[in-house]
Amino acid sequence: MSWLTIARWDARAVLRDRWFISVAGAFGSLVIAAALVALGSVDVLGVSAFGRVAATLIHLGMLFIPLIGLTVGAVWIAGERESGSLVLLLSQPVERRTVFSAKYLGVAWGMTGAVAVGFGAAGLLLALRAGTDRIPAFLWLVVLSSLLALAMLATGFLISAGSPSRSRALGTALLVWLALVIVSDLGILGTAMILRLPAWAVLVLGSLNPVSAFRLAAIVGITGSADLTGPVGLYAADRLGFAGLLGALVLILAAWTGGAYLLGRKRFLEAVEG
Repeated sequence: MSWLTIARWDARAVLRDRWFISVAGAFGSLVIAAALVALGSVDVLGVSAFGRVAATLIHLGMLFIPLIGLTVGAVWIAGERESGSLVLLLSQPVERRTVFSAKYLGVAWGMTGAVAVGFGAAGLLLALRAGTDRIPAFLWLVVLSSLLALAMLATGFLISAGSPSRSRALGTALLVWLALVIVSDLGILGTAMILRLPAWAVLVLGSLNPVSAFRLAAIVGITGSADLTGPVGLYAADRLGFAGLLGALVLILAAWTGGAYLLGRKRFLEAVEG
């Protein structure tokens, strides 16, 4: 049994998963609805149609992409372990590392496909309504969203690799989602105010959160400046330069993906061989 066979099986399985279909469907529907509302409103205060759509998609991506990636990844291996199908798969002549890698790749295909479909529909509406001159900036948002999806999926697999049950894995994933999306930024702001941290320290703390890194990279990449990111973003752009800031933020997303994947694989191997 090759890794490609397992990956294809899991890619088809995730597209039949009810939870994935429900959350991904809600995400896609909201993306399309938000694009229609933003494109249908009157231009005010010099904000272009693309600017309104981009701002809406960034916020939807920050909420839904981590939710989909964390929860689907968290229940994937834990659910198969609970049902006994994982034991059956591991009894086949296939390496344990291959099993984990193929499952991640299979689910990742489904995740990135859902992101592409949701944003693709919004991109089509944008091209028809506002023209194609901002398509490169829109594609930058799609690439960043895919990177965030891969990072959150890898984190979900890390949670799933050592969880004894589907329910415990799902509960942990929801707590992590809450921490990354809501609690983290509020906690960093509060800590910065209390301790009077310098701008560079706030930047480091904030950008280490992959959701915050996604938001900053999207805003800077789409607008072409760090003006809308606040004093911390301006400080980072001044120190690192425009390209350096974007590169650092993308590197953070890549590091989250690689680090969570490697830790998840290590935890998986310890669990199945222990």
